Amino acid sequence: MYKYQKATAQNPHPGRKIPLYLKTIPTFISAIGLAILGGVGYPVISYQLKDLKIFDFSDKGLLSPVYYQSEAQENQEPILVTGLDYTKASNWFPGSLQNELFTKPEPEEIPLNIPDFYEFSIPSLGIVDATVSLKDEDLAKHLVQYPQTALPGQYGSPVVFGHSTIPSFFNPEKYTTIFSNLPKVKVGSDIFTKFNGEEYTYRISKIYEVKPNELWVLKQNYSDKTIKVITCVPPGTTLRRLVVEGTLIND
Repeated sequence: MYKYQKATAQNPHPGRKIPLYLKTIPTFISAIGLAILGGVGYPVISYQLKDLKIFDFSDKGLLSPVYYQSEAQENQEPILVTGLDYTKASNWFPGSLQNELFTKPEPEEIPLNIPDFYEFSIPSLGIVDATVSLKDEDLAKHLVQYPQTALPGQYGSPVVFGHSTIPSFFNPEKYTTIFSNLPKVKVGSDIFTKFNGEEYTYRISKIYEVKPNELWVLKQNYSDKTIKVITCVPPGTTLRRLVVEGTLIND
């Protein structure tokens, strides 16, 4: 038999009681969603808002990312091409003629004493003896040296590409995340390469950003022995390229 119960302040829903654990489920799910969103969005936002004065240096052509103006195409936005596979090094700087060298067969006259791989380390980031490939562009398997750039120890600059994602996924032994913490490296830190039985030490002297259409960063300056290490920024995006330059300190 139906019985009417009047609602009171103590019992606003007479005859219908929802267990406490069910009441907390929506809040719990919302909290998880916000945590995931924050974990993905925070690295990008914090990277954009952080104090970037540490990137400043005196070379007028290479400025802090905050005040950076393109030397290649001033006041234009980066060129974004959707659907590209960024584990392929040839997609990082669209328009460079050197990209074609990744897919061309190796010429027969390559010197026999040039190895296919060498080792690369940034101890301050926990990167030790990572493999750099001189023969292909697969960034999911190793770091990649850009074609027609100097070999370690030579005049000019080896240009080394490495994949990255948001810092929370950083794993120095996984090549799809190996450079996720590269934006945290400091001027004065050392980069080591082991090539053909010789070890070369480069000291980081410049850190800056370029757009994907700024191909000048790939050019070689044969007046000095340097190295350029490149990944995509902000973390988890492909909008710009972070460039870390080091100068050889042992020869």
